[in-house]
Amino acid sequence: MKKTLLALLFIVPLLTFSQTEKSNLELIDNVKTQKSGKEIKKLLVGEWEFVELTDNSGKTISKVNHNISESIQATEQIYRPNIRINKSGEYEFLNCKKTDCEKGTWKYDISEKVLRLTFDKPQYNVDVDKLAPGLFEQLKESGTLIEFTENIMIITEINKSELIIVEHLPHNEFEFKYNLRIYKKK
Repeated sequence: MKKTLLALLFIVPLLTFSQTEKSNLELIDNVKTQKSGKEIKKLLVGEWEFVELTDNSGKTISKVNHNISESIQATEQIYRPNIRINKSGEYEFLNCKKTDCEKGTWKYDISEKVLRLTFDKPQYNVDVDKLAPGLFEQLKESGTLIEFTENIMIITEINKSELIIVEHLPHNEFEFKYNLRIYKKK
């Protein structure tokens, strides 16, 4: 009897904790557009011009401060490239600040309700065009250089003239923090 009571004392708090802590998947699903995959695929085709970045309450964000280290802070002036989405399944970013604009193929994943952009060339967490010779391999070997082959975007709203995409902010698995990229069709 004492062992059963002792076991219950340990199990009940665990059950209570696991019931109160839900993952953020439901929160993420709640911001995804409810339009059908067929409708989204049709509406996506065209050239989209970046208008603004807003927080999730609609307030415009013109700059963001990033803490690089305890003593270094960088200010990002908000800019996002325009995007052209072709009916053929290809896409490209336009007016990039990099030497080569990202391009590749796109697919709307109906089951996950996300836009998948697969890059023609891998992208990295740093601008590799500006690295000193030999530094690319050194960063790759040390594990500092991270390679990306795909970008997954959540569409929260789309119609004939406007596209709104979720831009994730750092958050843990029990919360969902994000801004919104707003585009208009050219």
